[in-house]
Formats: sequence, structure tokens, C-alpha cells
Amino acid sequence: MYDRDVELSQTVTSYCENFMTFLSPALLWGLLALSVPIIIHFFNLQRPREVLFSNVAFVREVKKTVVRRLKFKQWFLLLLRLLALALLVMAFARPTILKDNKEVNYGGNSVAIIIDNSYSMKAGNEKGNYFQQSISLCRSIIKAYDKQSEFLIMTGSQPRLNYDFGTLEEALEELGELNIKQNDLNLKDILELKEDIFSKSGFNDKTLIIMSDFQNSTIMSESLENIKLDSSIEVKLIPLASRKQKNVYIKDHRIDSRVLEKGKPVAMTLTLTNDSEENIKDVNVRVLLEGKAVAINNTEVERNNEKTLELSFTPQQSGWISGEIQIDDNPIDFDNVRYFSLYIPEAEKVLVLEDQASSNVRLLYKNLFESFESEVYPIRQAATVQLSDYKSIILVGITDLNSGLREKLSSFLEEGGSILFFPGDEMNLQNVNSFFQNVKIGSFGPARRIQAGLPAKEVELDHPVFDGIFTDSKNSRSFDAPQVFQHYPLKTDNSVIQNKILQLESRENILLESRVGKGLFYTFTIFPGDNWTDFHVKSIFLPLMFRITQIMNQSGNVLQGQTIGKFSPKSLRVGNNQNLISLQDKDGNTFTPEQYIQGGATTLNFSRIELSEGNYSLIQEEKLLEKISFNISDEESRLEFEGKKDLQSRFGNSIDILEPQADSIALGIKQEKEGIPLWKYFILGALLFLILEIIVLQLRLS
Repeated sequence: MYDRDVELSQTVTSYCENFMTFLSPALLWGLLALSVPIIIHFFNLQRPREVLFSNVAFVREVKKTVVRRLKFKQWFLLLLRLLALALLVMAFARPTILKDNKEVNYGGNSVAIIIDNSYSMKAGNEKGNYFQQSISLCRSIIKAYDKQSEFLIMTGSQPRLNYDFGTLEEALEELGELNIKQNDLNLKDILELKEDIFSKSGFNDKTLIIMSDFQNSTIMSESLENIKLDSSIEVKLIPLASRKQKNVYIKDHRIDSRVLEKGKPVAMTLTLTNDSEENIKDVNVRVLLEGKAVAINNTEVERNNEKTLELSFTPQQSGWISGEIQIDDNPIDFDNVRYFSLYIPEAEKVLVLEDQASSNVRLLYKNLFESFESEVYPIRQAATVQLSDYKSIILVGITDLNSGLREKLSSFLEEGGSILFFPGDEMNLQNVNSFFQNVKIGSFGPARRIQAGLPAKEVELDHPVFDGIFTDSKNSRSFDAPQVFQHYPLKTDNSVIQNKILQLESRENILLESRVGKGLFYTFTIFPGDNWTDFHVKSIFLPLMFRITQIMNQSGNVLQGQTIGKFSPKSLRVGNNQNLISLQDKDGNTFTPEQYIQGGATTLNFSRIELSEGNYSLIQEEKLLEKISFNISDEESRLEFEGKKDLQSRFGNSIDILEPQADSIALGIKQEKEGIPLWKYFILGALLFLILEIIVLQLRLS
């Protein structure tokens, strides 16, 4: 009852602020006609009447009371006639109540309508999904205006600034072309851009209508403080969301396996989020590779909580693979699929650059590592080699690095390539340290000789480079520690992520893993030679080198994900090939992103093309370079919203908040343009007085 009383009070207050006027006031001169019945009335009173009697015996005495009644009746009839005539005259003068003291609009209106077409608008209520409701409401609103008015239809994903307005028919036609996309604008952006929206409008009366679910995490994500609402542009909000629906969505996912191989299990972790006030049982989860289910799970997610799942699947093919994570969740289904892509290596190209040659390393890459396509060159020929043709580079026995090679290696790392480094005898510390400091790994000190040798037994056995080398039982794992007789002390830079894999008892690094740019850098502080160590003759040397090379070749290729609306540039190493790279979806549709070439890499910008969620192939000259996935932002899946009362509390009387009802909105538009006409009521009043006159005439005075 309280809410109804408040609403009634607001309605009464609103009408009290309005006032009545006459749209044809010249016709009020017709009120002078009221003088006619008055003159006739008085003329009849003053005119003497001659009454003939045949016999004075028939004359009766007239009582004074009867005379008074007769006079009252005559005056009352006069009043009724005057009122009826006055109401008829005023009815023709078109009495109207003007809302909010506005003048009647005899011309057209400039109307801009913004429809929120974000993914959350696929949710809905008993009337259907919000997006279809907004399209239907928009049609009703457009038809409520006269054909003089002009319209500009736009969506939150495609704002139309400094655009010409169109006709009513053009606006209705444009509605059929709208569809769901990721929005870029929030309510603050829209309100700040309203001047640009109406920059080419043709009428003084300007109305901006915004239809949305007013989701807290998207359109209402920014503070609306200090927003200036220009009184020349009337803003109306139509909140469509009426209830929060239960929803489970895939918040994020990751591939935990550092090394991916055909026919070997791959570990995946994903997080489910329950955005509702009740527990959701029997959530079916499926992982698909190239359309085939490879992992299945069923779980329960508690209300307003998250659930982490660990799944495993086994890829049966190599190369780039498109994957999907699917859940069964109704009625909200736009976020039931999350896309990913992964790379199962084939014969990857590895470049071995030798400064001080190592027969042990050469033997591995030339003869033993058949799963890699290895090429060995002396380092002096590095300038003639296109580094972008390779996934990883092995630097063996490095004694010096010139500035040109240092620059190429830095770019190689930034673009996603990986490097394995072995120092050489009498290394030029200044030049080598210049490179190591530039990539923020650290710096070497002078070579240190250890006559008796020290074991490198401080080892991180849980690091992925040791996966599959030992048995599964941690208690049975043993490491045959190599002896170190000489090494370069390395002082590390803590500004980048670094993992200390192998160390001396003194905690000095022997093998270090660093994340540089998009690539990996493995640093040995020893050379694989007899004067330095016995590491190269240990049983651990071959499998460790193989695993490191596998990881380097897969660095940056496990997941290739982008969030729609929050794109980040994508760099590809394509050598000297300057042909355009295109995106191709599963249906064969092709999109060409903006791209530029720099330093042997091509950088792609996806922000200017319209992409839907899904897996895409990056193609250059019909060659598959990579696969990349695009997913909906998690923000769309959080369905908290602001309803009519919330928006009224936020904006007060500065913005109109309308119910999403076509009839009431159309009536409101008509009343704002023409006011509330009262001529019907005046005619009814005139008829009522005429009926009363007839009734009074039929009365007999006794």
C-alpha cells in the first residue's frame, strides 16, 4: 500500500505542476454570445403581459410562494443555459493541460533512441528476452510521433555521432538490422556524448531515449557524478530488467600442462561461477576438441560462489586445435560456451647458433632430437638467418654478442620466441651483460673456477622441465647431481619472473628460467664441456634438454584468447612475408584486421572489426598461422541491475524513468507533444447542463 500511495502522490504532484491553456484562444470571443440569453431573459421580465379573462370569477389569488418559485426556476434555467453555452464555446477553443509547463509542439521532434544490444540483453522475463522487447518498444515509440519528426537509431556497440537524422520509415527499417554485440559505451559515456548525437538534428525539441537492462557491471559500471544534463535535450530511460535470473557461467580457464604432446594427457583448470541466490545442481560440463567431446564432468555450484574444476583430456592430433568448454545452464545460455585454442607441436624449427662449438649439444639437435627440425649455423652467419622462421634458438658457447644480434634477439623474445643460452670461454662480459640487462635477466660476473668441483644438487624437481623424467612418486625421485668445476656467477634481476631450476649448494645459479616479453629464456651459467662440468655425460642431460626445447617451442602457444570489446594487439612472426593476414571463422567468413609490420613481426589490431565469440583461424596466403579464440566478457554474465526505483533515486526529476509499456509510453509522447486535451469533458459538461435544463422545464410548480 505504501508504494501505491507514494506513486499516487507523485502523480497528483505532477499534475498540480501542470496548467491548463486554450490552443485556440481566439474562439473565446464566442463567450460574448452569453449576453444573448441574458438580454432575452431580462426583456421577458420587463415586458407587460396582457391576460384575458372571460369571467372575473375565474381569477384566483396567486400566492407569493408560487411567484418566488417561478422566478427561481427562470434564473436557474438561465444559469444552465449560460453554463452550457460557455462550455461549448470553450470546447471549440481546445482546452488543454500542458505537461511540465511546456508549450505545445506544432512542429516535429528530433528523437535519438539508443538500444543496449549487449549480451546480457539476451536475458529476459515473462515478456521474452530484453533485446526483442526493446525492438518492439522502439517501434511503438517511433509510431507515436508524427511523420514530421526525425529519428536516429543506434546501439551501445555502434554509437552514431554527428550523423544525419532520418525519417520515421527509415528508422523502422533500421530496427530490423540490429543484433546482439559487445557494447563499448556505458551510461556515463552516452550522457557525455549527447551533444554530438544531436549535432545534426533539425528541430529544437530533442529527446534521447535509452533502453537497457541497466546492468551494474556494464552500462552502470562508471560513476555518474558531475554529469551535466542539458535542459535542451530531454533524456528518458526505459529499464527493461524486472528480475534477476539465476545464471552459472565459466569465469576463466587455463591449460596447466607446460608441454603438450599428441596422445598425452593435458591438464586443464576452469572456474564456474553461480550468480544467483540458490544452489545450482547437476551442472554438466563438457570439453570439446574440434567438435568432439574429450572430457565430461557433473558438479554443483553453491549460491553466489565459485567452483574450480580440474579436467584432463588427450589430444589425438598435432598442430593447432580449436576447443570449447560447454555447460548446460538455462534460461541464460549466451555464456554457456567458452572457447580456447591450443597447439600440439609437430616438427618445430630450432636454430642452433654456435660460437664455441659443443659436440654434445650438436649431437642432440642434429642426430637425436628427431621431433625438431634443427638447423646449426656458426654465430657469425646469424645476420643471414631470418630468426622469425624459428620457434626457439639455442646459443652455444657464446663469447661475444654484437649490437645488431643483441637487438634481433631482444625482438625475438618480445614477439614470443624462446632462447637457451650456454656461455663460452673468456666471454666478453660487457657486451653479453648489455644484452642480459636489456632483457632484465641480470648480469654475469667473471668466471669462477672450482678446483675440487661442487655438486649442483639444489634442484626444483617440481618444475615442468622434469615432468615425465622421473616416476610419479615424489619419494622415489632422485637426481644425479652434476659436478661443476667452472661457472659464471649470475646476479639476477628481480623485475621479471624467474625460476631457479638448478643451483649449487652455495645457491649460485646453474640453470635459470626467465619470462621475457612473450617468450622464455633459459640461462645456463656453465658450458657443456669437460673443463666446466660433467653435466653433459649425466643421464639427466638428454631428457632435460629435450623437455626444455619442447617448452620453448610451445611458449605463448597454449592459449590464444581475446575478450570481445577488450582486444589486445596480436603479434605474429611471419618473416619477410608482407601479405595481409586475415581472420576466418568456422563458416568460412573472412575478416581483415588492421595490421602493420615491424621488426619481422606483424601486429594485428582487432578493435575495428565486428567479431562474435568463437574460434578463428589466422590465415596468410591460404596458410594457417595460428588459431585464436574470442570470448564474451565475464562482466556480461553478472546480471545485477538497476530498476525503475533505483534509477529514480539516482536521478530524481532530472531524467524521466518510464515503465516498459508501449501503450503508456505512446500516450505519454502524444501528451508531451499536444498536451492533455479536455474538449471532450467540456462538451460532456455542456450536454449535462442542457439535460438539466430539460428536466427543470418539465417540473411543474404547484
